[in-house]
Amino acid sequence: MKITPAGRVLCIFTYRPGYINPIEDRTFQSRIALDNLSSLDSVKMAASILSADRLPQALQTLIVRKAEGNPFFVEEVVKTLRETGVIRRSEDSWILAKALDDVLIPDTIQDVIMARIDRLQEAPKKTPQLAAVIGRTFTYRLLDRLSEIRGQTESCLQKLKALELIYEKDIFPELAYMFKHALTQDVAYNSLLVRQRRRLHGLIARAIEELYADRIAEQYEILAYHFANGDEGDKALEYFLKAAQKAVQSFANREALDFYDQALKIADHLGDTVDLKTRITMHQAKSEIYLLLSDFERSRREGERALALAHQSGDRISEGQALISMGYASLWIHEFDRSLTYARRAIEIARQIDTDSLKAVGYFISGAVHAITGHIDQGSEGIDRSLAISQSVGDVVHESFALGFKGHLKNWRGEFADGIRYLRQGLRVAQEHNLLVPYCDNLFMYAIALTGNGDYDQALTTLEDGLAFTEKVGDEVYHLRMTNTLGWLYLECGDLPRAVILNQRAAEGARQRGDPEGIANAQLNLGDTLLAQNDLGSAREIFEEIYRLVHDPATSDWMKWRYRMHLFSSYGELRLARGDFVRADELAERCLGEATRTGSRKYLLKAWRLKGEIAAARKQWGDAELAFKQALSIAEVISNPTQLWKTHFATGSFYAAAAKQDKARVSYRAARDVIDHVQAGLQHPDLQNSLASYSLIRRVYELSKMD
Repeated sequence: MKITPAGRVLCIFTYRPGYINPIEDRTFQSRIALDNLSSLDSVKMAASILSADRLPQALQTLIVRKAEGNPFFVEEVVKTLRETGVIRRSEDSWILAKALDDVLIPDTIQDVIMARIDRLQEAPKKTPQLAAVIGRTFTYRLLDRLSEIRGQTESCLQKLKALELIYEKDIFPELAYMFKHALTQDVAYNSLLVRQRRRLHGLIARAIEELYADRIAEQYEILAYHFANGDEGDKALEYFLKAAQKAVQSFANREALDFYDQALKIADHLGDTVDLKTRITMHQAKSEIYLLLSDFERSRREGERALALAHQSGDRISEGQALISMGYASLWIHEFDRSLTYARRAIEIARQIDTDSLKAVGYFISGAVHAITGHIDQGSEGIDRSLAISQSVGDVVHESFALGFKGHLKNWRGEFADGIRYLRQGLRVAQEHNLLVPYCDNLFMYAIALTGNGDYDQALTTLEDGLAFTEKVGDEVYHLRMTNTLGWLYLECGDLPRAVILNQRAAEGARQRGDPEGIANAQLNLGDTLLAQNDLGSAREIFEEIYRLVHDPATSDWMKWRYRMHLFSSYGELRLARGDFVRADELAERCLGEATRTGSRKYLLKAWRLKGEIAAARKQWGDAELAFKQALSIAEVISNPTQLWKTHFATGSFYAAAAKQDKARVSYRAARDVIDHVQAGLQHPDLQNSLASYSLIRRVYELSKMD
């Protein structure tokens, strides 16, 4: 293979009798018109096929003129000349047996292939036609089952192999063949009349049902294809639905959507013979798949279609389920009022028909909306009701969701150990029952809780597993969130360059999705990293960008309350570093107020620490000491290692500035003890190295050793 100056790939093949060449690949065939052979290469290729050193000049001229450099055409022309006796071997060379002026060779490669098939006797001629209806690959057992050639199958296949139209592909688990070229299959298939193809597709489908009854699930997709092309809509619909469900179970979600789309087309063709319940099920399933794929607008539209059909049929349970899908989609679209409306309507239907499972979902959605928008008490109430009901009725989906969300709430309050406990329970339920979205949600927050609790090795493993899983199933939202969280983890452990890369990646992905929370979280982590690198100018640009985002009325309220606190504390640190004490104190107060309202102890800690640092910078020693004591009391409760050692370190710096060296040494050593404890528990070499080389941590060690 070589690359031409124009960048095209020019493939030169060595041919030998029986060789299966790369031309059989459809991708290559689509390039044949572009990657034509030169006249010389066409002749060389023909000679290689015939195992000859040279060919008669007249034959060379014919091959060049007819094939026009198309390698597949060269091959077929040579085989046609050999099969029709135009050329014959004489000792070690080939000679012309007929005058070339009397030879008729079709002008298209399709006609050449068709002419080769037409020259076969009746049974061998039917064989590639039947096989072509089965597919590019076909098994001996299935082909032999078809009545047209039964008893002659083996001899016909041997004839086709000898002509190099097919080749033996597999022996295990059963004998299978493949058309050497996809174009050969296409020509054989199109040589049949439409009604013949339709009849054969039906015969093949029923034969597959009989032959592979013991492992029929492996054949769902093939059966759907053959019944559809056999114009047997009922059976095609049955198997497309089964194929879709199988794809969902295998996490092949986009493939599942394609199967559902084909099933819906067939249902439309069948008309009123397809019951409304089946149609509702298809739209409901598509809504759930689109939700997983983060395509929330389409998810809601499919829910709306399911709702209309459910209302038409008077199916109240399906109405409630459709409303739930619409509620979830609207939640992710950040249309919170609509989400709450759908959830309330679902709860009302649940009360009317006494169905607790719908109540569990409705309460979960309403609880999530309230919590996400900063109404924590209302959110907790809804989640608790959802958990109690879902556990009582065996609704494992919303049991997992509610357990995970309780873990969320614990994390937000800085109760990381309790958060881990609930999230592990939610993960266990999701894993036991193969629940994709609950699994992703629990895994994401579990990684945050582990990081907050200082379990960095386990957090890293969890995030790496989560990123691989979300990529596999095609999820975007949780993939970006986990990327952002991984950036935070590396920031916590002092790997600042890697933290920058990951948070930039997460921010870019969030911008492409138009997700303000994703943008804010990633950018704020990036700003914190730049602040740690003392790049105050770049950090300021980021914090001012997020400040504008927070105060833009068009910005969604989704978790704004949460990243507002992060902004106020980090932006306050920047203002302090630039000597703007008034603005820094204002931001610290705003962080303190929001954290007090929402019970967010991590940000209470950061606000008090910032106030202590501001007071120390102003030499207000009494106010500073009170603020640091308040920060330390919270830090010791929540036990986040980074916040704990940083608070000890900041306290030590305050005491040093206040000329209280004994107290400063105690604080520095307390910071070092926390870091030593983290280091002792780390197993991952990257995390060990980054923590050991972190400049701020090296400063802690230096100061802790001073007399």
